[in-house]
Amino acid sequence: MPVRRQIVVALALVLCGIGILALPAGLEGPQLIRFGPGHGPSLLDLVGIALVTPGGLWLLYVIFSRLAAVRLPSGALFGLGAGFGLGLGLTVASVFADFSAWWILGLSLVTLIEIFLIAGAWRRA
Repeated sequence: MPVRRQIVVALALVLCGIGILALPAGLEGPQLIRFGPGHGPSLLDLVGIALVTPGGLWLLYVIFSRLAAVRLPSGALFGLGAGFGLGLGLTVASVFADFSAWWILGLSLVTLIEIFLIAGAWRRA
């Protein structure tokens, strides 16, 4: 499958899953699993997660398989990797240690880095 089509399909899965995850709490039902205070997926959340996970992993596969084609200098790659790790760390810490709204900063950082790399892979496809 061509790279651009892979990106579109993976993004469609991620966006559908995010749409389900963004539904109001009144539609979700009870939490099935509890991660921390106020954190845990309902059955509807698990459906969203079931779409986001393969779509996100597929997107990461496409990004990293095309990373050499993007032709970034090693310092830029290090900075992107460090920013990605920081974003994921903030996200995980906010869920398990209840750092309130720090997940917004973490996921924003990860999303910006992914958009930058997707654009590079799209241009070089």
